[in-house]
Amino acid sequence: AVAGMAKLLADGRIRAIGVSNFKPVHLQRLLDSDLVPDVNQIQLDPLHTRPDIVALNREHGILTEAWSPLGRGGELLEHPAVTALAERHGRTPAQIVLRWHTLVGNVAIPKTSNPQRLAENLAIFDFVLSGEELDSLTALDTGDAGLLDADVFGH
Repeated sequence: AVAGMAKLLADGRIRAIGVSNFKPVHLQRLLDSDLVPDVNQIQLDPLHTRPDIVALNREHGILTEAWSPLGRGGELLEHPAVTALAERHGRTPAQIVLRWHTLVGNVAIPKTSNPQRLAENLAIFDFVLSGEELDSLTALDTGDAGLLDADVFGH
């Protein structure tokens, strides 16, 4: 599969390669084959910052794309650190979390079909979180607790 993707890329039949749920060991297999994907889509939010994968992605110029960037509808949007920032900035908790993603360098793909939420999700570029505020959200990291494991559910 790796050789096939590399050939398609070299032949110009595809412009980019994206992977999903690749952990460092999975990425290393590609890197050892001289194939560097353009994007790695992973479960990522302030409760699960995935610093090992994000660092490896950055080191190799791989864009980190977050799926379930709002915490899979869990406690993240009700966390006091998030709600306090939302109140301070006059924003929704989701806007605070999405702005965190953009400011730390992630691409976030929140899922919604609600037109109001779609508009809110896009209205995040007219305010900035301070370095201290970003750090307060990053500090919410719980490690692997609550993460879906790609080795169990696949890629």
